[in-house]
Amino acid sequence: MKRRRFIKTGLITTTAVSLSPLSLLKSKNCNLTSSDILGPYWTENHPNRTILANPGEPGTRIYISGSVKANDCEIPLANAIVDVWHANDNGCYTMFMECNSGNPTEDPYNLRGQMVTDENGEYAFETIWPGHYSVRPRHFHYKVTTPAGLELVTQCYFYDDPQVDDAWIENHEGLVIPLENNNDELFGVFDIVVDQEVGQVGLKGEPTLMAQEPTLHSAYPNPFNNNILISFSLSITSHVSVSIYDIKGKWITNLSDKQMSLGAHTLSWNGKEATGQDVPSGAYLIVLKAGKHTRSKKISLLK
Repeated sequence: MKRRRFIKTGLITTTAVSLSPLSLLKSKNCNLTSSDILGPYWTENHPNRTILANPGEPGTRIYISGSVKANDCEIPLANAIVDVWHANDNGCYTMFMECNSGNPTEDPYNLRGQMVTDENGEYAFETIWPGHYSVRPRHFHYKVTTPAGLELVTQCYFYDDPQVDDAWIENHEGLVIPLENNNDELFGVFDIVVDQEVGQVGLKGEPTLMAQEPTLHSAYPNPFNNNILISFSLSITSHVSVSIYDIKGKWITNLSDKQMSLGAHTLSWNGKEATGQDVPSGAYLIVLKAGKHTRSKKISLLK
């Protein structure tokens, strides 16, 4: 399986899912995902991206996908923020520790990133398998925030880790997942069920926005080739950042970074990066941040 077939729009492809036996190993019981410790190494403002590890980062490549659902285990939660961070191959956390290996591009947010679930509540990311930190098993940290503002802090562990024994599995029910090895690359599925009432989710699985949350409307025209109009609404005055990222999570440009009043607003993007250079045809993400809320939309540039 080729790496770029896994992550295109931040989601595992349908073909990959259908071929993977991991789909047969998902739990059929409807249980809420257990919480776990935040740990000392979380920080705010992780970048929006689905590829957390630079291609030159030492370690075994791993691809994790999954879904975020309401407490009936059926209704998907779209636009949930999935924040992930982890140690490098030697168990070292950037930003908080002096790491003597990895991070070839000196990325201050190395092995950290957040993504937004799609209309099916799905997410996916690519990175490296974390090393052992102290006496703890390998793990990914998760902080999931639903559109209604409910927050779940948890972790994901692996059956393939020799430090994960029967006692660990029993004490971390639902947080330990199997991995599939394909050409020395690892693939896993970690589904998340949060204590979100079904009544707070729309009939089509679309979250019912709270009064103080921003709304990012569909951009027009989409696809576009010269300019695209980006409309959004604020129910309260907020500091608003509107940015463009490519589909790999690389920042392209900022369209707004200021206090804005409540009501409807429209911005435009001319398909250029911050330096004024034209960007190539392809898929891009609009990321709106207003207060503590984040919204995103996929757009396509065709030249």
